[in-house]
Amino acid sequence: MFYPLLKPFIESSHRKTVKRGEIIYHEGDTPESLYLIEDGLVGLFHISENGKETFLRVFGKDDMFGHRSYFAETDYHATTIALSKTTLVIISKKQCQEICQHHPELMATMVKMLATNLGHAELRLAGLQDKTASSRIIESLLFLKLKYPEHIWTRKEIAEFSGTTFETVVRVMTKLDEEKLIEKEGRNFNILDTDKLLLKSKEEV
Repeated sequence: MFYPLLKPFIESSHRKTVKRGEIIYHEGDTPESLYLIEDGLVGLFHISENGKETFLRVFGKDDMFGHRSYFAETDYHATTIALSKTTLVIISKKQCQEICQHHPELMATMVKMLATNLGHAELRLAGLQDKTASSRIIESLLFLKLKYPEHIWTRKEIAEFSGTTFETVVRVMTKLDEEKLIEKEGRNFNILDTDKLLLKSKEEV
C-alpha cells in the first residue's frame, strides 16, 4: 500500500532482510525509523505483564508499520516479529523530514490512508468483544487465508489473532473440517467454501 507511494523518494534507503521469528523492534523501544515491507509478513504483538502475547495485526507486502509511535513520538506499544523471511525498507528520520518538508501532498495522502487503517483496526477490536470464540476463529481463518494465502498459519498464531486459545482453535478447525468447510493439510489448511464459512461465522455469533 505505502511502498509504491514512497518508492520514488526512498530508492537510497537502507534495506534489511530478516528471517522468520526475528524481532524487528520490542515494545518499549524508542522509534528511530519508519518501516516498509518490500516482501514478506510481519506480526504485531502486545505482551502483557503476565507474559501473555496477543496477536494484534498482520502487515504484508507494501505496508508500513511503526508509524503510529514514530509520529506520536512515543515508545512502541507492541513488539513486531517477522512471520516469514521479510525484506524491509528502513526510512530514516532525515528522509522522513525531507519528505514532510518538500512533499506535503504526499504526507497528506499517507495520513489519510493511516487514519483509515486505524479506523478499521478499531472496528475489528470492538467487534471482538461481542462475538463468540467460534465466530472470531472463523473470521480470522477467512482473513488470514484470503489475504495471505501463501503463509502457513500455526494454530498458535490463529489463536492469538482471534483472541482465543490453541485448544479452541484445534476444536473449531476440526469441526469445520468435518463439515467440509475447510480442509486441513498438516499444519496448513484450505478454505473449501468461502460463502458457507462466512455464513457459519454469523450463525456462531
